[in-house]
Amino acid sequence: MKKILFLTFFAACTYPPYRPVPVPTDLPSYSELKNSFISCGGRGNISSTGNFSGKLSFSFLSQNDSSFFQFQDALGRKTLLMWITPESVNAWNILENRYYEYDAIRDFFPFLQVVKPDDITKFLWGIEPEYLEQDFTVLKENSVTMSISFETESVEKTLKGITKAVFNNSANHQKVVIRLSSRIHNVTPVDLAKAWDLMHS
Repeated sequence: MKKILFLTFFAACTYPPYRPVPVPTDLPSYSELKNSFISCGGRGNISSTGNFSGKLSFSFLSQNDSSFFQFQDALGRKTLLMWITPESVNAWNILENRYYEYDAIRDFFPFLQVVKPDDITKFLWGIEPEYLEQDFTVLKENSVTMSISFETESVEKTLKGITKAVFNNSANHQKVVIRLSSRIHNVTPVDLAKAWDLMHS
């Protein structure tokens, strides 16, 4: 069931390792979104090929600098809960009743040394995280085999901002794609504390 746990986030197939997306002129900045809205929620899916292959759907809630995910498999079973704060990512594999901390997750996906937890929250809000090429030097010899890209792939005019992120590791033929199918910015708070309690119950 480790395959269930480590279907996670981001990146792409081209060199250089990071390719920025042109930002539409009518898209608010991250700070403007946070000033206008309190929370954000939506749905999407994650697919992976390579060492960890499969696909999971998910729902998410985000508020302030934290985000919460609930993943489901093709049968509709809750398989994984994930909690993201600015400095950490923690996950609970429901089916195996196993808890994973940030270091364990990064061991499976080295690109998370570049993609920080706060970058994931920005993506959920529709904002593209910004990277410099030297950010990839933390990957050392693996930096030339890994890349990140973001896309706007919305079929709905109401779903503005970045909706797709791809991670590609050509060294082990691994590719992870995350797509958002819905995103709603809200002016009312959400109870992330209840989600946190659920994760630790």
